[in-house]
Amino acid sequence: MMKNTPTIFLLSFLMVVALCFGQENPALRGKKLRGWCVADTGAPHDKLQEFLDYGCHEFDCSQILPGGPCYEPNLLLAHGSWILDKFYRTGAFCKEGLGFITDTNPSYGDCQYP
Repeated sequence: MMKNTPTIFLLSFLMVVALCFGQENPALRGKKLRGWCVADTGAPHDKLQEFLDYGCHEFDCSQILPGGPCYEPNLLLAHGSWILDKFYRTGAFCKEGLGFITDTNPSYGDCQYP
């Protein structure tokens, strides 16, 4: 057995993640997604916060920062919904255990979801 197997696996995994999340999914170009991905009120807050932190390293989160149109209400569920939908729009998945697909547009005021 190779001693580098865990390292090779980790590098392969990171490459897949980078390819999937580093840019818009080309398979989705021109396709309309069903609904919006929003945070589940029953989602563990620590996991939702971790996903939000991770997502803001992958995407520009200025919309949910102070002064941004989606900052208020300054709530984890609101900001979590924004980042979950951002991932949904670019990767066509709604993170299981954290969010769900809804047909109700979560936009409000100046905070407009696509």
